[in-house]
Amino acid sequence: MQRNLKRLAAETYDLLIVGGGINGLAAAWDATLRGLKVALVEKSDFGGQTSSATLKIVHGGLRYLQHLDFVRMRESIRERSTLLRIAPHLVSPLPFLVPTYGHLLTGKEAMSAAMLINDLVSYDRNRGLPDSARQLPPARYLSKREALELAPGIAECGLTGGVIFHDGQMYNSERLTLAFALAAAERGADLANYTAAVRLLRQDRRVIGARVRDLETGAEFDVRAAVTANMTGPWSDLLIGLLERPDPPRRVVRSQGIQLVAPLLYPRVAVAVPSVYKDPDAILARGNRNFFITPWRGVSLIGTTDTVYEGDPDDFRITDRDLHAFIDEINQSLPGAQLRREQVPFAFGGLRPITEKNIDTGSKVARKYEIYDHAADLGVAGLFTVIGVKYTTCRLLAEKVVALAFRKLGRPAPAAVTAHTPLAGGRIARWDAFEREVVAAAPAGVSPKTMCHLAHSYGTAYGVMLDLVKAQPAAAARLPGSDEVIAAEVLHAVRAEAALHLTDVALRRTDLGSQGHPGRAALAACADLMARELGWTVAQCAAELAAAEQRFQFVA
Repeated sequence: MQRNLKRLAAETYDLLIVGGGINGLAAAWDATLRGLKVALVEKSDFGGQTSSATLKIVHGGLRYLQHLDFVRMRESIRERSTLLRIAPHLVSPLPFLVPTYGHLLTGKEAMSAAMLINDLVSYDRNRGLPDSARQLPPARYLSKREALELAPGIAECGLTGGVIFHDGQMYNSERLTLAFALAAAERGADLANYTAAVRLLRQDRRVIGARVRDLETGAEFDVRAAVTANMTGPWSDLLIGLLERPDPPRRVVRSQGIQLVAPLLYPRVAVAVPSVYKDPDAILARGNRNFFITPWRGVSLIGTTDTVYEGDPDDFRITDRDLHAFIDEINQSLPGAQLRREQVPFAFGGLRPITEKNIDTGSKVARKYEIYDHAADLGVAGLFTVIGVKYTTCRLLAEKVVALAFRKLGRPAPAAVTAHTPLAGGRIARWDAFEREVVAAAPAGVSPKTMCHLAHSYGTAYGVMLDLVKAQPAAAARLPGSDEVIAAEVLHAVRAEAALHLTDVALRRTDLGSQGHPGRAALAACADLMARELGWTVAQCAAELAAAEQRFQFVA
């Protein structure tokens, strides 16, 4: 997968997708599998904005039970199973502990009933999952002693025990997002990162594509398509503004969500902790909403916040004040944590849709995806906007988007096949056997831990790294400070995964910086490898290092 801007300028497409987050990439994959000629442009890197802000949980929709929204529950349960099936290298089961208190809606009786309903609603959660390593067991109930053994430090006053249920967890959310891009490109989609739409092209009352700018060179060209899908997430209203003027007003209101990387608090389970925020729409409110403390590869991920963000989404940054505020909330809700700012090496976050009716009273995130056909509301044909709200249901949303594209093209839509088509690297029958096979294939100088990491990150494509090592033995070297990431991954990211900048590799193609600053030596080694591949000058290399350093810092 590489940018081919000459091809984008020369071709006429059935579908142009503006926005290369998880929803746009999933739609590109679905559309190519159903025979459409697809182009996609993204102004930053693939999955570099909201999609990278996930807590890495694949939710089965248990929270929808509070709203008695069984339709959304069923959707989420099906899509959780789908991701476990089509990307078994990147998604696996994770147990969650919900402590119970007293005998009302937060008590064991109410939660036991909720778990029973959840198990009934998700009766088919393991259908199509023959691999037991990817199956989700039913809920089980814990005594107070068992709950405290799993999660010491949770509030003990009124504690009666807890319940355990299972959801999915991503090994690497950025690699999962990229797997959709790679799968789409493999089937013929033309994808370009760092390519921004600057104007929507119109012919009378119809949009016929977009004028785009290559942010690497400043060059502009037209991408023409019969149908254009606006899938830019927090930037969606700004893109619509390009219908009328090249620089639309930039006051938008969104919800800001932040996740923290912290020391490993609970290694065996994710723990739901009530926060001080209350959900005003919950029909069966247990009280405050939960945030989650999840074990992830030797650290805890804690999230998510939900606060109003006003302003240009391009200006979104996590501040030190944001971190202190969230740490204070965690310590209020979980006194045993006693988390300190210096224990938080990294945080990541993004913007999400917010329901306009609640702007003045809070930042209630939208729960339902929306598709707006602008032939109906703006009188402009050939354009529609898609607002996705949940990573888990990206494939289902893409299915609906592509069905609409076919209707707009006046063509019958073939049946979607993405629910049973493995993503890039995902054709794995039994995970345990596959992992053993990968470890056994280790060449000299590559550790079993690195081989396990390659199995998770690349799935069946792990052999490409070994081919690089065979051709260039120095590519087997681990980057400084990392016990997993090898030089071959950096080379592969540049040569085959459209990585153009140091942050693309450090944060999205590899795990080098996923838990915080990997160290100056690691960034320098990565930059040196990229400089040789991309021909960076000394000044360009220094600029890339400075930009990466800034990404790991938080403004006051």
